[in-house]
Amino acid sequence: MDIQLISKKELLVECGITYGQLYRWKRKELIPDDWFIRKSTYTGQESFFPREKILKRISDIQKYKNTYSLDELAEILNKDDTPKDEKKINNESLIQKWSDYFKQEIGEDLLNSYPEDEAVYAGVILNDVMNQNILSLSELIELREFLINRGTLKFNAELYINRKLGLAFYFIVEKNSQIMLEDNVKTIYSTHIETLFK
Repeated sequence: MDIQLISKKELLVECGITYGQLYRWKRKELIPDDWFIRKSTYTGQESFFPREKILKRISDIQKYKNTYSLDELAEILNKDDTPKDEKKINNESLIQKWSDYFKQEIGEDLLNSYPEDEAVYAGVILNDVMNQNILSLSELIELREFLINRGTLKFNAELYINRKLGLAFYFIVEKNSQIMLEDNVKTIYSTHIETLFK
């Protein structure tokens, strides 16, 4: 089946963006080069795009451009473009690193209860935390819910686990962000999330 195309002129009008924005996003690798398709028309050469892909991509850019930097957004969106077979292999290699105990207690239920990418993201982090022996099983379950319910899979960020009056709490911050904690709060774990996936 032929892929439905949309011209550059139609795209700019439909999405309410400028020529400059479109090419800035291209330079930042938010829009793949191979989506720019040159075709001859009665007015000369014109750029076209795969309609469904480009409209979804621009919608995502507009939705998240105030939440992430363009570099971070490019990383997130390009992960989504990874071929499914390749993503499957990557996920399987990450799952193989999980300890047997983690798989039995948390991992299998995680994979059965959530979309695979979300389950693997949370599982890689939880497996590392479990190996540190700093949280109880019930606290690991709380951390699982925290990671899953965030709605976005942040890699270029740091996870902190803290205790105050015996209670554990968690937060994720942008890499190299400054944090200030009360004197009676103790950080018991911190990691740059991206390093766990290498």
